[in-house]
Amino acid sequence: MKFVIPPEYGLIVNAFNQASTLRGAAHLLNMDPAALVRKVQTISQEYGYLEKIGRRWTVTDTGKKIAYWTEEMINSQKILAEETPRLRMSAYSWLTEEALIPNFDSLDATFKAKYRWSFKMGGSDLESDLIHNRTDFVIHGKAPNDPSIAHRRITNYPWVAVAPYSWKNEVSQLSQKQLIHFLNAKCFCRHADLNPITALNYMPDKIHDLIVDGVIGLRSAVVKEMGWSVLPAMSIQSALKEKKIIKLNLPITYSDNVSIWWIRSRKDVSNYAKQIANWIQKIEVY
Repeated sequence: MKFVIPPEYGLIVNAFNQASTLRGAAHLLNMDPAALVRKVQTISQEYGYLEKIGRRWTVTDTGKKIAYWTEEMINSQKILAEETPRLRMSAYSWLTEEALIPNFDSLDATFKAKYRWSFKMGGSDLESDLIHNRTDFVIHGKAPNDPSIAHRRITNYPWVAVAPYSWKNEVSQLSQKQLIHFLNAKCFCRHADLNPITALNYMPDKIHDLIVDGVIGLRSAVVKEMGWSVLPAMSIQSALKEKKIIKLNLPITYSDNVSIWWIRSRKDVSNYAKQIANWIQKIEVY
């Protein structure tokens, strides 16, 4: 895709549409009149947007349309330049919900300049979103595959065993051995990507009762008293405060990383990535 007319020629036609003389157009363009004449002749001969009537160059009817379009583009660029710049961040839905949005004020205060922030929750192809400029940063648990994407590991977060709040009285007095026996009679709601043996060091009896591909879905299953689960500690903060979920006294050996991604060639965002990483490290959500 390319312009029908070079942008410079559009500016020249627009200048002639505003000025009545070649010298006036040259002044608007901050050009030498002699140098402008050669470009004007090219525009006239190749595009027909300018024509010479007598000793004066004038804009043709088609040229006036080009001048109008050019003026619109100039005004649009001015509006964009005056707008508050935008920064876009993509992250897990539960991480955005439990950590990023609740702590947004401190994020905004981290930056000296003011920005319009846009948060994209979830998404199946975050690398593609970065590469195709649909987002500026990605908060993720793993390293990216594409070498054009830079990343920085920020921290790691633990996963914890959780159960419905209604189980609180039943499990509060149980020893760890009794708790495991109790849980073996209950439905284990498992994340599709989580190996129970890795997290629990044993295999629950009812491991195949419910498998969910997503933290929010698992959390909902526990809140709805469908069973117990292992979830990121970050993801249950609100549910704990609202007394919808309890943490179980069960040792979990599984944890996950938090990393930030950005396009390596975008030097304008690399410093922002460092600031965001420092901000996330300070968030107390565990």
